[in-house]
Amino acid sequence: METKIRFAKQGALQNDLQQMSTKGLVYDHTTPRCNRARLDTGPLCNYDCEFCYYRANLSDKTAWEVVKDRIDYLHAYGITEVDLSGGESSMSPDWFKILDYCNERFTSISCLSHGGTFANMNHLRKSKEHGLKEILFSLHGPTKETHEAITNRAGSFEKILQGIKNAQELGMIVRLNCTVYSRNHHQLENIYADLVNGIKPTAVNFITLNYWVESNDEDFSNISLEDLTNGIKRCIDKLDKSIEIIVRYTPFCYMKGYEQYMYNIYQHIYDVRDWNREMYNSTVDVSRTYTEEEKIVMAYTEAGVHRDRFYRKDLKCLTCKHFYVCDGIKKEMTDAEVYPEPGDKIKEVNYYLHK
Repeated sequence: METKIRFAKQGALQNDLQQMSTKGLVYDHTTPRCNRARLDTGPLCNYDCEFCYYRANLSDKTAWEVVKDRIDYLHAYGITEVDLSGGESSMSPDWFKILDYCNERFTSISCLSHGGTFANMNHLRKSKEHGLKEILFSLHGPTKETHEAITNRAGSFEKILQGIKNAQELGMIVRLNCTVYSRNHHQLENIYADLVNGIKPTAVNFITLNYWVESNDEDFSNISLEDLTNGIKRCIDKLDKSIEIIVRYTPFCYMKGYEQYMYNIYQHIYDVRDWNREMYNSTVDVSRTYTEEEKIVMAYTEAGVHRDRFYRKDLKCLTCKHFYVCDGIKKEMTDAEVYPEPGDKIKEVNYYLHK
């Protein structure tokens, strides 16, 4: 009984801390809100990345009518750009139909991809002709051995590099995504940084591993957050600064001196290259028109719900200047410490963006 009471009190404390940090935020009405949304095309994929959210459903195909309804929903809300995401969207039997339908409704079409299908120049050229302008390539490993161990697919490293080369030859926007975890963090400083500098993408995203029910490999938790973020910081030091660098969903105290690269849940609202935050809210009524003020309020509200659900704050966080703008530690990282930074509390979400 004593143990249950202790945990109940800890849970109540967490709720109080999160609510305090959410209520203390100051809205940013001067920075453009992200109006690009994720278009879920279904989990179908021919790779088997070991941290994938959808590993149990990679053979599932989503009907065109379902995807079409999702497109109509985003368009009715007023979304202007879409990011096609699966699975591997370019494998859909309705791929070109999806592109055509989106091209009639949105100003820009991007997609998240493992790059395999785009190693075929004809397929990529046709995709561009049907409206695809930008690709976010999932380049997680800097060597053939590491990347193929992550994707569980022989030849995936050569294919993604060829896909990137093809996209650049066609003048398309190329960005990179790197999920950082035990498999690759030690290669970021040298091998990965050199590879990215050679590619010269528009942007590169670093994401410290998310924990999901579908991704329960023990290796995911056998590396400290310090090791993950130290690898990212050393990589940033070597990257060409003409490349936009973004670090997602990581506590500010682990990225001291690199705060200008940080995009947590609330900064995400203004990350114009990522996914619209308020569209995560299932209560959005697209039969009515929302003002920009209402959209910002919905985005902040949804961000607060997400922070409460997936993150925790320590009592020591109260003394940190980033108490309001930082999400805290992912709840699954039960052993991760926090390192509060003293100073006046920063309340404006985009404080570092505006510096």
